Amino acid sequence: MSTLSLPVLLGIRPGMRVSVLNAPEGFLERLAPLPEGVALIDNSKTGLDLTLYFSTKKTDLLEKLPVLARGMAVTGHIWVCFPAATETSQCPTEDFVRVAALEIGLSDDKKLVVDAGWTGLRLAWKPRAPRLEKPQISA
Repeated sequence: MSTLSLPVLLGIRPGMRVSVLNAPEGFLERLAPLPEGVALIDNSKTGLDLTLYFSTKKTDLLEKLPVLARGMAVTGHIWVCFPAATETSQCPTEDFVRVAALEIGLSDDKKLVVDAGWTGLRLAWKPRAPRLEKPQISA
């Protein structure tokens, strides 16, 4: 088990705008104390630095992930947390989250065991490949 606090492991830094959705009971208390100036926001259309989304159903994840992606800041991240021990075929798995993210242009760059019951994948916009040639402009 890491000696670092949960906010540090999740990448929560001073001044960030953070949203926590569908969190299990007691999770918000485990985030305390948050770094200075962190704003916990229930709902935002854009500009979120970090979103923590807990999902126990594949269908909910597929429905919500594009909305969460639109709300991300350009350099933002989404932590998709799912049950560590998949109980049913309806629960998201690591591979399912990864494929769902790739479908909308996100990729995972970090994995974290949030606690004994939850695992998370951190998603960010996929880096674009550099252009090999300059486009030709004709008049």
